Amino acid sequence: MAWLVVVHRLPERTRLRSPVLRKTPAACTRLADALAAVPGVREVRIRPYTGSALIVHEAGVALDALTEVACGALDGARLLAHGEPPPLSAAVPAFSSVRQKLAALARELDRDIRRSSDGSVDLGTLATLGLVGAGAAQVATSGELPMPPWFNLAWWAYRTFMTTHNGAPPAPPP
Repeated sequence: MAWLVVVHRLPERTRLRSPVLRKTPAACTRLADALAAVPGVREVRIRPYTGSALIVHEAGVALDALTEVACGALDGARLLAHGEPPPLSAAVPAFSSVRQKLAALARELDRDIRRSSDGSVDLGTLATLGLVGAGAAQVATSGELPMPPWFNLAWWAYRTFMTTHNGAPPAPPP
């Protein structure tokens, strides 16, 4: 849902903000044209980067007139009261494009590894063996077995508990 908020109001300046202005260049043009047609408005500056509109006007221009025109130009945007938080969209955004590209890269790499090894090894197995090998190399070069940090121990304890306790208690012995 589109919304509009009055950021500040001075006798001859008013700043409005709406996220619609950041996403839709046509809305910027509609808003600028509509506000410029209000009697007493001298200048309208739209800033798409910030999603704001600065209106320079005569002191007698009513705020209600500006907001009514702005809401109409933004396809019926809702005017938020002072201090009212903007409504949150119910839609959960899809995964980020970076995440999608990294996942696709990992899938392709895994597919290539399985194809070249005739299915005997995959990316997860190679990663596990690589980490075990790096740990063994560290122990071999330093000559000591260091204690893992507390957060690793906590994660391993949690993960072990979750994988061994799948929610159903074990059956009692007969």
